Amino acid sequence: MLRTGLVMVFAGLALPSASSAQSAAWRFHWQTGQVMTYRVEQVTTASETLGDKKDESKTKLNLVKRWQVQGVDAAGVATLQLSLSSMRMETTTPRGDVFLFDSADPDKSEKNLKEQLSKFVGQPLAVLRVDGKGKVVEVKKSEFGPASRYESQSPFHLVLPDSEPKAGDSWQRAYKITLEPPQGTGQKYDAVQRYTCKTVAANTATMTLTTTLKTMPEALLDRVPLLRDQPEGEIVFDTQSGLMRSAHFVIDKELKDHQGEGSSYHFHSAYTEEYAGNK
Repeated sequence: MLRTGLVMVFAGLALPSASSAQSAAWRFHWQTGQVMTYRVEQVTTASETLGDKKDESKTKLNLVKRWQVQGVDAAGVATLQLSLSSMRMETTTPRGDVFLFDSADPDKSEKNLKEQLSKFVGQPLAVLRVDGKGKVVEVKKSEFGPASRYESQSPFHLVLPDSEPKAGDSWQRAYKITLEPPQGTGQKYDAVQRYTCKTVAANTATMTLTTTLKTMPEALLDRVPLLRDQPEGEIVFDTQSGLMRSAHFVIDKELKDHQGEGSSYHFHSAYTEEYAGNK
């Protein structure tokens, strides 16, 4: 879900057409010029066992995402620009080597990481058109990763239902995961995310999320990159201000015999994203 971290609500009223729909359903509220920031922390561990050998790598990623509302059309669809205010990434290789990039202290960063990652901080990374339900209508620009990522990874982790849910209600969205290079060559796999309204209290709704792959590659080895696209967890949504307050996800998947009998690949990710205000 590292990609996920590099990629992910808004408060205030947009237009009368959007606010009038609020009485019948929860919606994200967009206001031109508004800036929203989110703090992200993600820790991922990938381990592979081949015979008597086990290799493990670990990455800790910290980001501050900045979303700016560039405009809202008559249908309530917002044009949103994503950038990163800061990034810190620390990777430990199977040999125990540690590679660091920290945009706040670039002189202490590993040279290659500094060259690769510094250009993504403080610059527009994506421009998306997103409707009031949180669904991406159009990807106008994607400078970090392919545009197809925004089909599988919703910018705010949540696509709202047509009508206001009650505790216990569930809904789902069907989509496709595209394996772009270097993980694949554009193959597409069907997936479904299921949302369940857990609690609603004091203008705050907590929803659970599960992800299921409906189709997968026949070869076990080809399924490895799909493990990181199966998050489960909770999302907190502010129903009054139309804002995603927080998201907490875990991925804990193991694939056995992917390179012969006795081999295994285990992927674990803990992801947290918290609203950090207007900055």
